[in-house]
Amino acid sequence: MNCHWLAPDLTMSAAAYRALLEAALAFKRRYPQHTECALHGRTIYFLFYNASLRTRSSFQTGLARMGGHAVMLDPQNGIYTPALPEAEIPYATERVADVARVLASYGDAIAIRMYGAPAGWVYGAAHRHLEAFAQGSRVPVINMECDRFHPCQALADVMTMREQWGALAGRRLCISWAYSGSWHKPVAVPQSLLLAAVKAGVDVTLAHPAPFGLDPQVMAAAEQFAGQTGARLRVTHDLRDGVTDAHAVYAKSWCSLAALPQRHGDPVDEAAMRDAFERHRDWRIDADVMRCAAPDAGYLHCLPADRGQEVTDDVIDGPSSWVFQQAGNRLHAQNAVMAHLLNPGSLA
Repeated sequence: MNCHWLAPDLTMSAAAYRALLEAALAFKRRYPQHTECALHGRTIYFLFYNASLRTRSSFQTGLARMGGHAVMLDPQNGIYTPALPEAEIPYATERVADVARVLASYGDAIAIRMYGAPAGWVYGAAHRHLEAFAQGSRVPVINMECDRFHPCQALADVMTMREQWGALAGRRLCISWAYSGSWHKPVAVPQSLLLAAVKAGVDVTLAHPAPFGLDPQVMAAAEQFAGQTGARLRVTHDLRDGVTDAHAVYAKSWCSLAALPQRHGDPVDEAAMRDAFERHRDWRIDADVMRCAAPDAGYLHCLPADRGQEVTDDVIDGPSSWVFQQAGNRLHAQNAVMAHLLNPGSLA
């Protein structure tokens, strides 16, 4: 049976996730001298439907340093665009199942990033696209971010907090929405982080204006995992309330699910989306807001950050910022994921 990496934040048990976290930290300590042959001769195919700096660079660098080979495929221009049956166009697309079977016959894994416009902004459509790849593939399929989850980012996030704090249980994390001049950001980051954090035993306050609630299935799963680990979870619609006494503040923008279309081909309710954003321009992290947090609290962001909107320069560039340690951990988290899927013995 294949082991895919589609929604591990939702599907892995809390114990298994914590074990992977510790293995990833140990793997990082051995990198690169003692991991250079971990994926010797392995090939992974990468399909990016969306722009990428950290994900593309860190995956390709890590795979090369471990002896593997990355093949970058452009799914919108360089190859026939992989499509589900209902979206096929003669001689412009190729059925996802066929693409998955072909690539699986050549290499060892398929990694995909897809959210937003390539899936018509229909919530969950991009994740279903990845699931279709997994159904057709006999090799692992890796989610490099979809419209529901960003598991690679979440693992890097929790690694960063583990390095900063040591023990995670009882620590307080505020995951907060923040204003941006663009609404074009999925809910993948906060949803994966929320699930990963409570699995690790971190107490989470989710802060967001009312229009920016997360997927009810994700919230229910987070409550369930929190019950298993003893983590506390609460929701507030007040930014300062959310930040107060937090040991870390992870504030970024994401779209309003209520304004997204229900069916492919329907438009985003951009008027409602922009109105929800503009009414909450004051949801920004600056030095004054950070003073509400616990002493020595850290600031986190997945990047790219909309400076001056989501966060001020003095915070993201200041001593409380863990952002670039966090970005560096993308390399190590993804190395561990690739090793976990393709050569589990190398994590030992």
